[in-house]
Amino acid sequence: MHAIRRTLFGMLAAGLAAASLGAAGTASAQFGSSPSYGLNTSYGFENPVPSAVPLWSAELDKPSGTDRILFPPVVGAKTVYYIKNGTLNACSIATGKTLWTFGAKLQQGAAVVAGSYVYAGSADGTVYRVNASSGAGTRLYRTKDKTLGSLKTDASGDLGGSSLYVSSNTGLAAIDLATGKLKWTASGDAAGHNETIMLDDMLLVGTFESGAITVNTYYAIDKATGKTLWKLEGSHNKLLKADGDRLYFNNDWPRNDTSTHVATVDTVNAKTGKVTGSRQYVNVSTALDPLYQAPKFVTVDGNDIYVLTQDNSIFSYNLNDDPDVVAAGGVSDRGDFIAGPYDGKMFFQNPNNLGIHGRKLADQSTVYYEGLDNPASRVDFINAGMYVGQTDGEIYSLNVSTGKAKFRFQTQARNFGPFQVAGRTLLVQAEGKLYAFALPEELAKPLVTGSTGAFVKAQAGLIIDGKEKQFQPGMMTQSNRMFVPMRFLMETIGAKVSYDAASKQVRITYGTTAFIIKEDSAFATQDGKQVPLSYAPATLNGSLYVPIGDIGKLLGIGVVWEPGPRNVVITTSTKAK
Repeated sequence: MHAIRRTLFGMLAAGLAAASLGAAGTASAQFGSSPSYGLNTSYGFENPVPSAVPLWSAELDKPSGTDRILFPPVVGAKTVYYIKNGTLNACSIATGKTLWTFGAKLQQGAAVVAGSYVYAGSADGTVYRVNASSGAGTRLYRTKDKTLGSLKTDASGDLGGSSLYVSSNTGLAAIDLATGKLKWTASGDAAGHNETIMLDDMLLVGTFESGAITVNTYYAIDKATGKTLWKLEGSHNKLLKADGDRLYFNNDWPRNDTSTHVATVDTVNAKTGKVTGSRQYVNVSTALDPLYQAPKFVTVDGNDIYVLTQDNSIFSYNLNDDPDVVAAGGVSDRGDFIAGPYDGKMFFQNPNNLGIHGRKLADQSTVYYEGLDNPASRVDFINAGMYVGQTDGEIYSLNVSTGKAKFRFQTQARNFGPFQVAGRTLLVQAEGKLYAFALPEELAKPLVTGSTGAFVKAQAGLIIDGKEKQFQPGMMTQSNRMFVPMRFLMETIGAKVSYDAASKQVRITYGTTAFIIKEDSAFATQDGKQVPLSYAPATLNGSLYVPIGDIGKLLGIGVVWEPGPRNVVITTSTKAK
């Protein structure tokens, strides 16, 4: 009987210990036993996500080599193209049926679509133009050094003025897509080792150069002539944004123990290649040597720049704001950052590496993504869809806004190419297999973007110098801040409002006071100085909204929020007009 009791109590204790651990890992080394480890990954629920059945599947070349490189298929309007065993295959997206094949000894990844033709190349530098309907092809060009790097095109719609760019080990060639004739060849500077970025009238060819130190740089190549326009001095590893004649680059010059900031962004004149401005972001932490505080990740979305530090903190700024004046925004999370921003969120692996959640930039609230239960191997965002391939081979299709999973499917892969969408069809490259799935309509729709999603209509009254007014349009609220329609309020109190379309700036004049504000910029300019705002002005439904408290301080008028009757009370009597 005593033995039974001891056994029962032992089982109960073990159960309680396991319950308290949850999904945490446990290590043990009991007397007389070998060390062991177990990760408790069991869940108290069944996975509710429905399993999908592919529309069709096709065999691809399996990745080889230690890097396991996957070459994504090329997707056209109704056809997907891929090179298998050196042959170009055209496959119907609707049925999976092979429509035609072309060539031999073609190079993996060397295929692009432009207009009614597919362009494919072989390792000996030969480029072919293939009719997308019939599969009939002809030789178009061969590189001088008989090597092939990549094929790229700037075609969009009408092929007039568009080119096919053929890179090799020693240079770059441009072919006119309308005539099929060679436009120019360039060597030296045009033979980059990194990405090639296509801008309106130039190519930015990324490369690295070694000397006393190794630096990353870009050469600007004239699209019309192939001539080198300029070389970017210093070391820059990423173009963050192109805005007319202004280019924003991440400056990755080697750090030292006197570095004061985590990230540096340089503004470059697109015509001359000269650095015209530079801003530094995020003070280095005193807890770590500055030499080891290079940013993990820097990106620009619209006018906002995001910096991921070595301790996994994310800081955000507006490109127009002086970071020494306007305090940084940011996101704090215990998970590992994996992607963002998208749909107003940053995305993180859960702390136990099982699953993904999104953190909203507007209010820091969390969106959890249904069904995910293994580490993510690949994550892509397309329109309203979020597509995840896990290391256990399972793929998920989810609504990025709600976190609701629409379907899942088990593959035998551990590595995935980019998820691609053609109309209502999702194409999944799972190592040596290509799958097609019917896509729910809600995921195929374009993502609703803009600031409005973070704002909520607010019911509030307006009293100015004792007289009741009615907001036209109404007030909005976001993160416990009250926003008012700027033009309506200014004109109601008698201020003058002028708008400069070129700079997209609004100038407010009220008596002897004047200041300038700009959409999405969290500062006002007053007397030539930047004055920080609590939140950047935002355009909502065609009207510019501003934080009511900030406007009161800038104008020198009294602004009081009465929470009971929900009134904004403005007193202007103390302000000389």
